Amino acid sequence: MKKNTFTAIATAIAIVCFSYEMFSESSKKYTPKLQRVTVYLQGAHLYYNESVNLQAGNNEIVFENISPDLSASSLQASCIEAVVMDIKHNLKYKEKIPVSRKYDREITSILDSLEELNYLIKDLDNKYLVLTTEKQMLLNNRIIKGEPLRDSLPLLRDGMSFLKEKLNSIYEQELKIERTKSKILKQKSKLNTRYNALLLLQSGTDNSNPEATQPIQQVIVTLYADAPIMAQINFNYFVQTANWIPIYDLQATSVNKNIQVKYFASVTQNTKLEWTNVPLTISTSNPNETNVKPELSPWYLNFVEYLKKYPSGYYNGLSNVIIPIQGETLMGLKDEKKKEDLKNESYLNNYVQITENLIRTEYEIKMKYTIPADGKTHKVLIDQKEMPMSMQFAAAPKVCTDAFLVARVTKWEDMNIIPGNARIYFDGGYVGEIYLNTSTTTDTLNIGLGRDKNIALTRKKINENYKTKIISDEKIETRTIELMVRNTKNIPIEIMIDDQIPVARGSDDIKVVLLNSDEAKLDPGTGKLTWNKKLKSKETEKITFIYEIRYPKGKVLAGL
Repeated sequence: MKKNTFTAIATAIAIVCFSYEMFSESSKKYTPKLQRVTVYLQGAHLYYNESVNLQAGNNEIVFENISPDLSASSLQASCIEAVVMDIKHNLKYKEKIPVSRKYDREITSILDSLEELNYLIKDLDNKYLVLTTEKQMLLNNRIIKGEPLRDSLPLLRDGMSFLKEKLNSIYEQELKIERTKSKILKQKSKLNTRYNALLLLQSGTDNSNPEATQPIQQVIVTLYADAPIMAQINFNYFVQTANWIPIYDLQATSVNKNIQVKYFASVTQNTKLEWTNVPLTISTSNPNETNVKPELSPWYLNFVEYLKKYPSGYYNGLSNVIIPIQGETLMGLKDEKKKEDLKNESYLNNYVQITENLIRTEYEIKMKYTIPADGKTHKVLIDQKEMPMSMQFAAAPKVCTDAFLVARVTKWEDMNIIPGNARIYFDGGYVGEIYLNTSTTTDTLNIGLGRDKNIALTRKKINENYKTKIISDEKIETRTIELMVRNTKNIPIEIMIDDQIPVARGSDDIKVVLLNSDEAKLDPGTGKLTWNKKLKSKETEKITFIYEIRYPKGKVLAGL
């Protein structure tokens, strides 16, 4: 009976050991290489792919080389050859070094030295106290103070000489003691530092290297396989500590009817994991934004005792009239530049694949990039195209007496670009930087290419026609404005000039009448006046417009 019992126990132990060995063999550790990254406006998705050997049954695969900033809820895994049963994030802490006695002798020696140094410091303190007491007794002596009634000059002279000699000796000894004590304290500090370091080494808790105390990030994937097989495991996760912002280079020339747009992504990542030689995908979506449609609350109206409405809003912009620049200098060398730009655009198309779905646009860049985890910006070219444009001069002398060269760009929607900063280049020179606002419902983008100082403009009020008169209960103000524009260039130009008359709002008692517009186009809603003028080389033209304002004489107008 005992023999059977012993046999059963031995069999059970063997089964447990065999099961443990099987489990140990099925739990394998890998260090996968980052395969590709999708960067969002805020955040990034990191993708991995690794070949693993699976045994029949359950397999636990442990992956390291993981960013510590991963979002555990975003973990995903897939495998065609096996069934993914679970995926989870795990932190593995490094084992502490076993306590060692190898530093005992050095620690004992340091403790003995520290004890001896403490005795030396105590001895120096005692000597310093003796000197301090001697100095006080000397200074408080009645003879030194000159208190005896039978003082004489020789006696005072001898007392002063003795005091000087003794004080010099005392101060010299005090200084010597302070220097010696300072050296001993420095030596003691070094011994204490060494002593603490030895204690950490001996206890296995040395934290002189911060990375040594950091946990190891792991992704654990549990799979089930019907039979032993080599399988491909794909897994990915989302991190918050990466982003990109759009940057544009806009290059225009006087000889080309197109503007070249280079679309860059300024990528930043601080995931504590180097993105080494990986293909990037730039996405215009933002996973951090809410995806829930907002609901409207009831909008209630009620009476208030007093409500005063203030007019708001101001319109100031260029009209939609396109005026091409005239002149012989605009037509040369155009074909050669266009061929070069089309060649560059075709070359880039081989390396960037653009995918557009219902809610986002993605630029899959087939070239590989290395983005360090340094929190700095790294520039990635994602698209390059030429878009049609027309150029015109425009000015608003009431605000600024400079003339501006404006490019009107059409078909900009084809690039699926988003708002961002843009650097402007014209004829090879740097013009400046603007904010490219593509969040507009118009089909034309207005881009300023710079100021032209060769077009002179002035604006002034004509005093003799600037008059006020009162008729009955109505006050009438008549104003005359004169604009002068001169083309000092060697070629003819066309320029669009904007000005304005006031617009009455909030009261029917205020009336504004345009008496003379000098053939301007008037927008009644905004009071904007627009002139399109053709000027020959060195030609000057004068523009005059007159308007009057009528309002009750007992009131004061605001805004004039």
